Amino acid sequence: MRIVLLGTSSAVPTLSRGLSSTALVREGDVFLFDCGEGTQLQLMRSTVKRSRIHSIFIGHLHGDHLYGICGLISTLHLDGRETPLNVFGPEGLRVFLNAAFRTSDMQFSFKLTVQEFPRGYRGRVLEEDEFYVDALPLDHSIFCLGWRFQEKPRAGIFDLDRAEELKIPRGPLYGKLQDGQSITLPDGRTITPDMVLGPPRPGKSVVYCLDTQFSQRSIELADHCTALIHETTFGSEDAALARDRKHSTMDDAARVAKEARAEILIATHFSSRYDGRDIAKMGDAAREVFENITVGRDLLEVEI
Repeated sequence: MRIVLLGTSSAVPTLSRGLSSTALVREGDVFLFDCGEGTQLQLMRSTVKRSRIHSIFIGHLHGDHLYGICGLISTLHLDGRETPLNVFGPEGLRVFLNAAFRTSDMQFSFKLTVQEFPRGYRGRVLEEDEFYVDALPLDHSIFCLGWRFQEKPRAGIFDLDRAEELKIPRGPLYGKLQDGQSITLPDGRTITPDMVLGPPRPGKSVVYCLDTQFSQRSIELADHCTALIHETTFGSEDAALARDRKHSTMDDAARVAKEARAEILIATHFSSRYDGRDIAKMGDAAREVFENITVGRDLLEVEI
C-alpha cells in the first residue's frame, strides 16, 4: 500500500498546498479520503490513476474537504467510466450532490452509490474479501467521521521445506493449502494448512482523522494502526485557537499517535499562516512526543 497526499492545506489553498485530499492505493485500487477543490488537478500531477478510484470517503461537509467532488465525478463520466463508484459521508452529502448534478443536468455513464451516515454513527461502512473500512465520529465543530482502512489477516508464510518433508507434490496442492484448504494425498494422508503455514500475518491499517481536536475517539480509531494520517492545523503557540475551532496542533496529533501506538504519524492539513519552514519546526518539536512523524507536503508518497 502507499499513501499519496494530494492536498495538505486547511480552509484555503496556498501557492504550494492544495486543499484536503488523500489517496490510499492498494493493489492498484484507489481509495480517496476527502476531495477538496482542485483534487482532480492534483490527481493529474500525481501517480494516482483516477480511473482506478474504488470509493470516496468524505469525513464532513466543510467546503475545503468537499467542493472538489462534483468536478471529479463529472470528469469520471467524461472519461467514459463504466465501473460503479461508491461515495460515503455524513447526512447532507446526497443533498449537496443532487443539487449540483440536477442544476447542471448531469447524467452518468456509471452507477453512483451514495451512502450517508447519521450524526454519531460508528461502525462498518464497507467490507470486501481482503479489507474493510470502519467509521467513528471525531470531535469537530460539525459532525465529522474518521475512517479506518483495515486489511484482513493474511495467511502465514508457506514453509516449503516442511512441505517437501511431508512429500506434498509441487503444484496446485500448494495453492490449496495457502488458500486455507486441507488436502488429501494419494497415499491417503490428510494435510491441513497449519502443518505447512506459519502463523497468520496481521493486515496493515491506515487511519484518517480530519478534522478534529485531540480526542480519545481518535486514539480508539487509530489503535495499533500502521499509519495515522492526522490533521495538524496549528502550531503549539496557537493551541488556544485550535481548541476554539476544534482543530489539532502537531503536538496533539503526536499524542494521539503515541497513545494509540501507531507505527507512523503523517501530519497534514496545515493552516495557511504557516510556511514550509514553520511546519518543519512544528514537526521537529512534536518528535519529542512521538518520534516517527512524516511531515506532509503535496504529492508526497509514503509506502506502507
